[in-house]
Amino acid sequence: MPLVTRHSSLVTAPAGRRALRGALLGAWGHFGEVLCEMDASAGALELAGVAAVRKEDGDIPSTQVVAAHSCAVSACIVDDAETLLRELRPDFAIVSARPDRIPRLATLAAAYGCHIVTEKPLALDFDTLRALQDAAADAGVDICAMLPNRVRPALAAAIEVLRAGTIGRPLLLNARKTYKWGASRPAWFGDRLAYGGTIPWIGIHALDFIDAATDGDPVVDVSAFHANLAHPATPGCEDVCVLAMRLRSGALATATLDYLRPDAPVPHGDDGLRVVGEHGELTVDIDRDRAVLLEPGSAPRDLPLPAPTPYYAPWLLARPSRGVRAAPDDRTLRAFRLTDEALRARAAADASRQRCVSNSP
Repeated sequence: MPLVTRHSSLVTAPAGRRALRGALLGAWGHFGEVLCEMDASAGALELAGVAAVRKEDGDIPSTQVVAAHSCAVSACIVDDAETLLRELRPDFAIVSARPDRIPRLATLAAAYGCHIVTEKPLALDFDTLRALQDAAADAGVDICAMLPNRVRPALAAAIEVLRAGTIGRPLLLNARKTYKWGASRPAWFGDRLAYGGTIPWIGIHALDFIDAATDGDPVVDVSAFHANLAHPATPGCEDVCVLAMRLRSGALATATLDYLRPDAPVPHGDDGLRVVGEHGELTVDIDRDRAVLLEPGSAPRDLPLPAPTPYYAPWLLARPSRGVRAAPDDRTLRAFRLTDEALRARAAADASRQRCVSNSP
């Protein structure tokens, strides 16, 4: 994973407030986006230490992480996460590890009073998810999942139009998430117990697109299918997935996920969303920075796009101080809700696959 993935605009701390200190636990996944926003915070957010980096998982070496980011100029490097948390007492933790390692590291960070930015999904089974939710509530800390797409310009522009009621109530939504497989994947991608499944890993992004477009309309019913059709050497990693959902409002939604994007000179991913409302539709090409509105009697028109905005730094700077308890914020509730939806969709897909095997001649 790249260390630097997206430019962030400058974010500064409130006047008179000391810099907030963070700990990085693990170095696999999208932690680079968080650190880039910290780099741009004018010293308001500092990385105090790095721990729990595992070469065997494909993590980026700690020394490379520290050298790449100005926010880490004073960061120490240790092996054990609990030692780092106990000795440094950071204000927040960034958990960016192999999916099966996320719950333990996040629970540990919560026990030390850290607000948490974490890779997703938050857990790979329902019991572990509930235990993490209880741990965060008991500690009075918030959790932000690494799901920043709703502030990307095209989706942000679409959300603004939807909130204004321009196309009325959403009735049908189609989300798309596709990636190249790449030259290789870590060996643990083929192990369901470590990877957790493609629906929780990338499907949660598609669920987040739908959640953003509907202002949090939850999934109440889901059917799904998933399979490994093109990468038999990695059997625990589904490379095609299809979800069909009913939302609480009655709206219907679909999501398609795949690792089948051709190895061509095009971006690694291609994310999209189509929203059909009562009187119009929106088509959002997130990676192409384009959102198109179609209304009755009018030609399609491109929406003006807002400037890119940071996702993580403002949230971190707005967290209550250590020891100050508050009700879970919207991102915390959303992180658990979307993980729950992803796990339910994976369970539905597993059940569909089992039925297919049972009914085969």
